[in-house]
Amino acid sequence: MLHSSFWHHAATELPLSACLTSSPALDHDHATSASEDTDRTRPATKTCDGPLLEFLYPEKTLAFIRRFSMYSVDTADSRRRTLMGTGVRQFSTTQWRSSEGDALDELDELEAVQAKQEMQELLLNSTADEALRRLLWANDAGKQELVWQLYSNLAQPSPSPDFLCNTLDYLGEVDFTRTANRVLQIFDRIPAQHRRASSYRIATTAYVALKMVGPAIQLLEEAFERFDPTRVGIDAVLKRTIQDDQWDLSLRVFKMFLRCADRRGKPVEQWRGYGETYSRNWGPIFGQARHVLEPKEHLKHFFDHVDQFRHELNSTDFDKRALRLFANGYVPCVMLEVLDTPEPDEKYIYEFFTNLFRDLAVRDFPTWTLYEFAIPTFIYMPRYQAYTNQPKVFLDLYSAWRQEHLDGHSKPPSKRVINALIRQHARHESYNRVDAMVDDLRMFHPNDPWTPDILRFLIIFYAKGGLSEKVQELFHIFRKRSDFRVDLKILTSLVYASARRNDVLSAIQQFRRITDEFNLIPDTACWNALLYSFTRADDLDGALECFNNCLESGVKPNLYTFGPMLDLCANRGDIEAFEALFSRAKQLDVPVETDRRARSGYVQVFLNSGDPEGAEQIALGILHSWRAGTFAGEEITHVWNLLITHYAVARRLTDSRRLYDQMVANKIPLNTWTYGALMRAMVEAKNTNAAYKVLRVTMPSKNIRVHAYHYALVISGFLDERQPQRAKSAYNRMRAMGIQRTPSLRQQELRFTGTQDLLKLQEENNEDPRARLENLEKTLRQSLMSDYGHEIANDEPTLNRYLDSPEISNIPQGYFSLVIMLYSARGAYDIAKELLEQASKLQSNEEKFTAPITLLTALIEVHAQAEEHEEVDRCWNLAYAEASRLVKTFSQVMHPEPPTPESDSIIDPQIRERFEQSRIATNRRQILFRATRAYIRALLLQDTPQASQKAQRTIHNLLSNGFIIDNLTWNEFIQYLATSGRVVDAFTACEMYLMPNFPGWANLSPVYVRKYREGYAWMELRHYDMGRKSILPRYKTLVVLAATQAKVRRDEQDGLGYNPDLGGWVRELLEQLAPKTVKAIETMPRTGDDLQMRYLGDA
Repeated sequence: MLHSSFWHHAATELPLSACLTSSPALDHDHATSASEDTDRTRPATKTCDGPLLEFLYPEKTLAFIRRFSMYSVDTADSRRRTLMGTGVRQFSTTQWRSSEGDALDELDELEAVQAKQEMQELLLNSTADEALRRLLWANDAGKQELVWQLYSNLAQPSPSPDFLCNTLDYLGEVDFTRTANRVLQIFDRIPAQHRRASSYRIATTAYVALKMVGPAIQLLEEAFERFDPTRVGIDAVLKRTIQDDQWDLSLRVFKMFLRCADRRGKPVEQWRGYGETYSRNWGPIFGQARHVLEPKEHLKHFFDHVDQFRHELNSTDFDKRALRLFANGYVPCVMLEVLDTPEPDEKYIYEFFTNLFRDLAVRDFPTWTLYEFAIPTFIYMPRYQAYTNQPKVFLDLYSAWRQEHLDGHSKPPSKRVINALIRQHARHESYNRVDAMVDDLRMFHPNDPWTPDILRFLIIFYAKGGLSEKVQELFHIFRKRSDFRVDLKILTSLVYASARRNDVLSAIQQFRRITDEFNLIPDTACWNALLYSFTRADDLDGALECFNNCLESGVKPNLYTFGPMLDLCANRGDIEAFEALFSRAKQLDVPVETDRRARSGYVQVFLNSGDPEGAEQIALGILHSWRAGTFAGEEITHVWNLLITHYAVARRLTDSRRLYDQMVANKIPLNTWTYGALMRAMVEAKNTNAAYKVLRVTMPSKNIRVHAYHYALVISGFLDERQPQRAKSAYNRMRAMGIQRTPSLRQQELRFTGTQDLLKLQEENNEDPRARLENLEKTLRQSLMSDYGHEIANDEPTLNRYLDSPEISNIPQGYFSLVIMLYSARGAYDIAKELLEQASKLQSNEEKFTAPITLLTALIEVHAQAEEHEEVDRCWNLAYAEASRLVKTFSQVMHPEPPTPESDSIIDPQIRERFEQSRIATNRRQILFRATRAYIRALLLQDTPQASQKAQRTIHNLLSNGFIIDNLTWNEFIQYLATSGRVVDAFTACEMYLMPNFPGWANLSPVYVRKYREGYAWMELRHYDMGRKSILPRYKTLVVLAATQAKVRRDEQDGLGYNPDLGGWVRELLEQLAPKTVKAIETMPRTGDDLQMRYLGDA
């Protein structure tokens, strides 16, 4: 008997299980019972054995009473199991949670109650038939329970077949684990001739949900007679049979499908591809097979089944065909499941795919269709599009496919796959591999290798690489095809290819073809490509003319119009011109304020103008804008790379490290050029070993790509630090990695090879200056044979030791200049002249572009040794003209300066004023320092008054125009003046230019051993006091001046040395005009070293 408290509580308030509180009318198992199926006219809410006054009970209490009062065979056992332990408290060490099944039951009960209440509201205003029809017509989602309740209350007569099909279609939109019996009940009421394909699909899926594969296959056989086999639920059946490893049933079902497809003319043999193509063809058959548990294990079982029943499965041609097509449809499902994992194990994926295709080949499965699926699937996944230094499985798969075809075991790789690989390699600018793919395309498809899309893509890709010959070849093919239309985008690529090669003349020629040959009007992109050619060649005059012509032509400028011009200003440090162009762009509604490239130009222009603090403030503003989302989709890494590189070149390692820490703290992404900037800082700090470790260890571990610039850095650093063995290690590693060459790397190769040859001669004790550096000349020939136009067409930083014109014809001459300087340094002037003759054959058009300054410097040195003074002057004039072009700023172009008056005086006070007021590029004032040194030395070697006068005039002209003369040139020139009898000029020049930065003499102590900087012995000078632009007297200069002063004193004692023009004795004049110099000489330590003994003797 029930306790009396039971009648005073709702069912939810009692400690009863959910099954006792569930109503039979809401129970899905009993809702589909046989008694309910036979009598559809009885209302579902009426029961013949319900309790009296049932409306007084809460819903769940009423459900409990019905369940508890129900009599059946299982009632006693069910009640016993339910009531077992109700009086015993259960304990557990874990938090109690209901099982998944109980949770689903509670959810179903709640849904049923809500649906029943909603049905009762609908039945107040209409019949069940009308309400159900309106609900099906509205097709609201999630109303399946309500539809079933209305269907259960339908009155006679029986609904029409179409109405039943519509009801079935609506109920079939949910999971069948709870509604399979309902679905099958409705399906059985539909006459066979009125059943739809969707009806069969739903019923088949329901049988599969009930694990009744046999009836499901029978339905498929029936459906295949009337409908498209891909629409009737074959994917659900195959998923079940594959999950159960019932491969005989799987193949039987697939053969049924194949026969039906053959009858209907479906081209199953042509079903191949990847992505949407695969989903469209094989998805309706194997789409659900992707989601089986442990797909790799099931594939292994499939292979075991094939091995076990090999003869049976290949007994007829149809069986062979069915097995092959089954593998073509099923194996890609497993591939996709292996690849589509939250945390992929790339090593396992690599092993899986390599083993998979080996297993397929062993079992004589044709692999080419699966290759055609697997390779593009890899390529179009985002994680495989990014750079990685790990083995790439899709490349190995392609190599295996290619070899299988060459061996005669497979069809050739398709154009679609090769085109996908071309795009993948092009994404990482791997020109060699793209060339290999193009060769394969022509070899495997000789009749028609090209599609319009890939031909356009290759033209644009090769244009970016500066490969003009290949661009012209492909353009010729494109133009010959009548179905391919030549447009401005293709023609722009012709101009762009020349621009990337720094070949201005060729770019102009291609630009003119647009109107002259093709009768088209250049658009903005065409003008931008032409303008880009001038800016890459660093031709300010041509760029300004082209920019003005672009605006006058009527085309609308964009970011790519102003971007190159802003870069040109930034490279010269021309802040005024940069801000003027920036403002002009904003006036023309060009979004430069939100462009990362334009904003980073502000940082660069301040750095090049000598204001790194201002550049850092601008960078912080850019960081604030980036955090605010102004630069959507763009990174600001380039800005910090500029700052780190600037401090690296200035040998301020601490500041470089500080900016790197800023990047990490602000979560600014690091890239390969960030590591390059850090390596540059280490190399400049004479710590190349650390830089090499970054290249070998850090970058590979961070999956950062190593470029030619990084190897050029470490090779240069090791050579500067005189570590030839380490340089050799880096060089061999570079060659083994197959790094694409650049001009910077070529120059370091020449330096390294020349160093190796010199060391070899030193080991052999070969002191003959005419000995040929054979390996060096071989490397030079290889550099000249390379496509240096392509090698210069990159976006890598440069490692040029000296600023020079980047025009294409200067590249090979720059290689010659390095080799010539090596021979000249050894005194092999005959060989140097021989090389000069070869270099002269590569001279560019002198009407606009001249030879590089480095080559002209080498020419000056060689001609000076040969005493060819006219050639020396000619080379100097060419170098000066080229330098004047490179240091020119916008203000000089817009407002040309008057010619500087010539003068021989170098101590004129106006010289310093003119130097400060010069408008040339601030960061390029030192461009002529090596050429100036070579030219001044050449003049001083002549040892004539005319040559000395010309040297003074040259120095006066350089200073007046803003050029910097390096410290060594100043000291050598002053030494020459002192030794040639021009005492006053020597002392006054030293006083004016050298002594302002004289650090003073060190305090000598016999117990303190100190290492002095070379050339600055006995001076109070630290390494941080000496920079590249430091101008101060060298020790030898002061010794020479001291010897000159001693001679002046001796002459004065002998009654010589009175200068009537200056009105006094030379000694007195020196003390008046150069007091700092005289004091430095008088306080010089008398150490008796070699220099003092040579010049001072007993003075």
